[in-house]
Amino acid sequence: MAIYHVNIKSYSRGKGHSSVAAAAYRAGFNLRDTKNGTVHKYKGRGGVVSQEMLAPKGAPDWCLDVRSFWDKNEMHETRSNARLAREVEISLPKSLDSKQRHHLAIDLGRLMVDRYQVAVLVAVHAPSKKGDQRNHHVHLLLSARKVDATGLGERACAAFDARQGAGAAEMKILRGKIASVINAHLIMASVNARVDHRTLRAQAADKARQGLHEEARALSRDPIRRIPKDSFYGKKKVRQAVSAAKNAPSVAGLRFTQILKERRQVQGAKFVHPVPETHSHEAALRDRNREGRSHWKTANSPEQPSSTVRDRIPTHYNPLTRQVSKVSRLSRSKGASAEVLNKQAELIEQWLEAQREVAEQALEILNSIPGIQIEPCFERAYALIHSRRADHYGGKGLLFEDTEALGRAMVRYARMLVSPYRAQCDYLAAKAKLSEFDYEPPSPAAARARRRMLRMKHLASSGVMKRREWRIRQTRAAMAAASICIGVGDESCKEIHDEGPSEQTASANHHRQLRFRPRF
Repeated sequence: MAIYHVNIKSYSRGKGHSSVAAAAYRAGFNLRDTKNGTVHKYKGRGGVVSQEMLAPKGAPDWCLDVRSFWDKNEMHETRSNARLAREVEISLPKSLDSKQRHHLAIDLGRLMVDRYQVAVLVAVHAPSKKGDQRNHHVHLLLSARKVDATGLGERACAAFDARQGAGAAEMKILRGKIASVINAHLIMASVNARVDHRTLRAQAADKARQGLHEEARALSRDPIRRIPKDSFYGKKKVRQAVSAAKNAPSVAGLRFTQILKERRQVQGAKFVHPVPETHSHEAALRDRNREGRSHWKTANSPEQPSSTVRDRIPTHYNPLTRQVSKVSRLSRSKGASAEVLNKQAELIEQWLEAQREVAEQALEILNSIPGIQIEPCFERAYALIHSRRADHYGGKGLLFEDTEALGRAMVRYARMLVSPYRAQCDYLAAKAKLSEFDYEPPSPAAARARRRMLRMKHLASSGVMKRREWRIRQTRAAMAAASICIGVGDESCKEIHDEGPSEQTASANHHRQLRFRPRF
């Protein structure tokens, strides 16, 4: 069975419509609206296969001219809410060729002329390049007034506006006549397919009365809902935008996962670097325990273990950072030979390289956002880590911990900055997935898609986004504070690590109150 589709609508000046604009668009012409002094330019549009004006017998010649008729039709209506035209859009069978479809469109136009005594613009349109290639259709633009030998006369198509169901009855009769004309042309073209203007329920009941139960069962289905053009192209644009957005950050998302995985491996690894046997970490602990043994045990207490309480307290610093910091402090307090200092410098260089990798990871996370602009505070922190050298840590006591805190603050800031963008992408993807079930019956997959869309919508809502912005500001402040502490040197930061800043330092550098580092 061929596809049957008829759509009837009207154009009213009260809704901002123009019959001249409608005719120009459907005929593919440039038409001038004398009443408003505007020119509607549609000469360059594609898809118009043919156009022709039809009018009742005895009508003036200008009624057969597209450029003249619709301009006079517009000027003839003086009311601000006047009905200007009606349109009947009809699908043409794809099984007919171009010439046969043209003859069918002319006969459908003549049906309107003979039944309502109006002038009709018959415009045959081809399917759009990116749309359904079966969508051959004709636009029949009917004048709102009857046309006779004197021109435009009284109101036409009054049967459509009749009350108490008469208007619906007229539309049903017209749909039946249109189906008869289409079927007549299908018979002339020796095509077996037919169209039926009745509902599926009526068709199924008719087949059942005839004893064709298989055909009746096939017709006992829900009708396919027609997708409006604006909705179709709007959802198509959404799907294309979501596809582009997901394809762009997909590589970045994989890289983001890989970066997190590598970061966890780095944090969980145990860094063991060879140092001279006389200056190992265990030897330093034994020396310190031996010196302070008198303070840790009494005459009746057992010997204390080799590790102190401070060593057993878990810290959030990297094991390599703790090792480098302790070795540096011991070498400064005990003195060290040139060989030990060289080994210490080599160890610090390895540690600095690990911190630079952390900064690179933070930069890669930020670069996963299309069109991101790096903020100056991040650039400062990135430059501070990359400009550090081993000699900067020779006489410093706490810059190892400060540098690692800065690297972690950079990664946390990058993650917080990426999270709103990823939330928006996830919401668009869930919305596009849900749109695939709009014209399908309810199903568990549609319910899951709706729940996911609502969840993603909540994560992309204004309230959640405000909290994300607050977290971004907090991480930005923490990163700036860590950058300031490294930039000003060890003495000003040592106060914060130990007892907190003095009154002079707090009054001169009040922004260093953010210097207290949170646990990561």
